[in-house]
Amino acid sequence: MTKKLYNLMDWAEIEAVTYAEEDHPKAVLGAHPVRGGQTLVTAYKPDAAEVAVKVKGARSNVTMELADEDGYFAALVKNKEPFEYELVVTDKEGKTTTEIDPYSIPDSITKRDIQKFESGIHYRAYELLGAHAMKINGTEGVRFAVWAPNALRVSVVGDFNAWDGRIHQMERLFDSGIFELFIPGLKTGEKYKFEIKLHSGITYMKADPYGLMLEDKEDGASIVYDLDRIAASDDKWLDTRAKLQKDSAPISILDRRGVTLGKKTAKEMIAEASEYGFTHVLVSSSADSMYIPAADPAVLADFVQSMHRAGIAVIFEWSPASFDMRGSGLAMFDGTCIYEDADTRRSYVPGEDRRYFNLGRNEVKSFVLANAIFLLDVFGFDGLQVSDVARMLYLDYGKSGGDWAPNMYGGNENLDAIDFFKQMNSALHKFSADILIISDDDTAFPDITGSLDEGLGFDYKLNHGWCRDVLGYLRQEPLARSNHYNEICFPMIYQYNERFILPLSDIVDIWKDMPGDNDEKFSNLKLLIAYFMVHPGKKLIAMGNMDGRSGELQAVSELVKDTLSFYSKNEVLYSKELENAGFEWINNISARENILVFARRGAKRDDVFVVVANFLNMPRKRYKIGVPKPGKYTEVFNSDSEKYDGFGFVNKEPIVSDTDECDGRADSIKIRVAPYGVSVFRFNALKDQKSVRR
Repeated sequence: MTKKLYNLMDWAEIEAVTYAEEDHPKAVLGAHPVRGGQTLVTAYKPDAAEVAVKVKGARSNVTMELADEDGYFAALVKNKEPFEYELVVTDKEGKTTTEIDPYSIPDSITKRDIQKFESGIHYRAYELLGAHAMKINGTEGVRFAVWAPNALRVSVVGDFNAWDGRIHQMERLFDSGIFELFIPGLKTGEKYKFEIKLHSGITYMKADPYGLMLEDKEDGASIVYDLDRIAASDDKWLDTRAKLQKDSAPISILDRRGVTLGKKTAKEMIAEASEYGFTHVLVSSSADSMYIPAADPAVLADFVQSMHRAGIAVIFEWSPASFDMRGSGLAMFDGTCIYEDADTRRSYVPGEDRRYFNLGRNEVKSFVLANAIFLLDVFGFDGLQVSDVARMLYLDYGKSGGDWAPNMYGGNENLDAIDFFKQMNSALHKFSADILIISDDDTAFPDITGSLDEGLGFDYKLNHGWCRDVLGYLRQEPLARSNHYNEICFPMIYQYNERFILPLSDIVDIWKDMPGDNDEKFSNLKLLIAYFMVHPGKKLIAMGNMDGRSGELQAVSELVKDTLSFYSKNEVLYSKELENAGFEWINNISARENILVFARRGAKRDDVFVVVANFLNMPRKRYKIGVPKPGKYTEVFNSDSEKYDGFGFVNKEPIVSDTDECDGRADSIKIRVAPYGVSVFRFNALKDQKSVRR
């Protein structure tokens, strides 16, 4: 080695490279101008016998000298930087390859991007971090980036470098926690991991937190994936969605969580949703990695697009609460707790091998919030049902004694989670005003759907309380229901505290839990479905396994279809279902008879339905009920119709009200009340009262 070249060597930094402990490799590798109009080109190739610099346009290559026996090569090139060059590498077996030097490619992540990420407001962090096939300065390859602030060194490893962490050491950007390296020539489909070296000297590999595809095996490697393969939702669908998801629309959601999503299931789900008349489907993923909701992202995107072409919106179940403790996952990612809280009283999930996200850390907020945008933007989901909300809101959820740490005020509320949800809902609705963000929360935490000034800003909350109260009542033996009558009335006390979706779990399982013999179970299930449909609140139903439907299940199936159709075709049932003005009790004090009577009101003055629900197996003739106003009342729905294997105890003719006080009303009608039945009467103002039979 010449003296001049020797004097240009930074031996301390060279040692850091050869020991694979360098977090600023571009300071010592690549091309660097030196005095005399020359450029120092260096490369670390531990398995090479010879390395030469091939300058674009030059007649001959410049042979590099072995400056360090571990494989550090250097050469002085007369060209002034910048210039294009390649490395000609001959390995110890005599095989020669030509490659573009990764350390000659400039960093592409900006300081502004890093500042946004570190401030918790980089809502497209998935475009910043992870692996992305791209072209930089005309060179095609893959840019890798990862957040590991406390690592001594991070490298990209894969088949392309024999999983050797010495070869592609990454550059720490601006002394931040983000490492970046662009590797020329790599393409989609490459398997890779990040090798992390700690200050203690321990070295291990981690999958990419922002990876878009993963090997289908335990502790599998990440796979470079091209998001351009995924088609975005078209403008026509977005126009349809805006109408489908407005407050005054009849929203009915088919719960199909747990189903593997693909072409076959899309066809089956479209057929099922269309058969019943659902406007939306709710789906989920079995994958635990947040940025890998499906084994093949393109298959999932095609599923969503298929649903959209059929006019059906898709809600995705999403949990920003926690992550699993797999060795290649997020836990202790860089040897420290960066995704989780170091205080296990805050981070551990009771009964599960998981850890809660530390939402008080801005970089974690960027990671989680960007994932929500990723699902909505890349895959075209029309909304998210956010699960585990209760776990996130309460520090002591499922914990006891000293297993949890209070907040700064001594309370059990998770202040970081509260701030997170406010920021999340603000950001998501700025991204798209007509998406639906639903809280799956079973606690009494206030103002879940309240405005961001007063509450958390969700669009809807699942009304689990309604299910507990109503099903708890219906599971009672009929003779005991009078003692539990308040349970069927109670949900209306809190109905308008939030913007509710009524969830009805697996219909087949509910049937099994009903009291009595098979006929009684069937009658109570029909009663529940009909009552569910006429009760205020958007609808979410899990049909359960209806394969090989028996006669009873076939009747239930027809009832679901007809009640959904009835709900969606009658504005009075949905246009004001989120408003107190859309509901009015008429009779909620008949505990002995176990009958409820109420009015549903629409946007127009005369848009009125009167609903009568009988929760006993006792028909009633000429049962008097009060009505909101004088006029004609026509039965437009009865769950006891023979179509649903009922007795046909219906009101066939319109009924004109009498001036006869009942239920605190000046006017009333006398009707036939079906056993275990729900009847709905439409109000019409009278033009010629004599023409209608009383």
